[in-house]
Amino acid sequence: QKQHWEGGGHDKLCKMIKKKGGAEQLYADKQYKASIKLAVEKCAKDARSQALLNAAKQLGDLSFCDMEERKRFLELSAEDAEIEEDEVTCYICLDSIHSETKEGVVRGCGCKGSQGHAHVTCLAKQAQLSVEEGETMNADDMSARWSKWTRCGICEQNYRSLVSCALGWACWRTYVQRPMEAPAKRAALTTLGSGLMDGDRAGEALTVFQAQLKHAYKEQDEESITAAKGNCAMCLSNLGRDAEAVVINRELYAQIRKASGLEDIDTLVAALTLAKSLRALSSFSEARALLREVVPVAMTSLGGDHGVTLELNSNFVRAMCMDLNATADQLKAAVDLAHSTHEAALRRYGDGHELTHLCRASLADARVVAQNAGLER
Repeated sequence: QKQHWEGGGHDKLCKMIKKKGGAEQLYADKQYKASIKLAVEKCAKDARSQALLNAAKQLGDLSFCDMEERKRFLELSAEDAEIEEDEVTCYICLDSIHSETKEGVVRGCGCKGSQGHAHVTCLAKQAQLSVEEGETMNADDMSARWSKWTRCGICEQNYRSLVSCALGWACWRTYVQRPMEAPAKRAALTTLGSGLMDGDRAGEALTVFQAQLKHAYKEQDEESITAAKGNCAMCLSNLGRDAEAVVINRELYAQIRKASGLEDIDTLVAALTLAKSLRALSSFSEARALLREVVPVAMTSLGGDHGVTLELNSNFVRAMCMDLNATADQLKAAVDLAHSTHEAALRRYGDGHELTHLCRASLADARVVAQNAGLER
């Protein structure tokens, strides 16, 4: 309170906060601007790194060059990457730099080549307009409209990392003024929490999802209670509180499987979440038994290159490799599965996608374990 008065007094500060929509709106706007800056910087860095990696792969064709010539080639490639970065434009407004916010473009989905680059502000406006149009028309496709906050309209893959976090704040600041009972505000709270998780801010996400759970209990909304519990468990796992998380995840998996059946994607996602918790607690035998049952189902119902299937396979590989009681046949099977999973991820998502990185890491782990066991050279 003392700091509040010394910072300009009640008249100045409180009038400014009220003018900007209240403390919650002001905070959301501030976080939104900061998250855009971080997302743009990371995407630019990732683009430069990928360009250098592509250039480095070509060095094998430059065996006739000496070290200085190779070094100069990489320097020129880096300069070309920066030029290409400046030429990339937003597929929505067709500008490289946003005319009002002056932000650069991002790409946090599964698009490849020149596709999918956009300003966070343009993506947010596109989602907002689609949802508002649906609300006005009382449209039946509100779920698809709302997905524009979280999923790319071109490749139909979810946004990830800091782009997801920035869109989470964009969504929350858009609907924060609505009453908590409003569907849009409840959905915005979920979107914010998920974005915070993607941005490695699990502590803040847990606070968001606990508020969501409290409201769901108040409304006695069983579907929302289930979703909020799952979100809280996910945050607990990311915070290293796996013993708490696994209790919730066991309960949710049994509940969702009973209600929806094993083939339902919600059940498979719940199985994946439970498997991760079990692996974190070194319960490898239980994780392996669970995944042995659900992986074939995911392959059939979702396909081998679906994101959920790829994650299930990667977790299955690691559960087999990290189990000290695994047999030679099981380790060989783990290496074979890791190979096919990595190839599927490369075909579907490309070399730079996070799922491909996950599958590649699983393959590397499987190879190391197999080599130590004398099964692979």
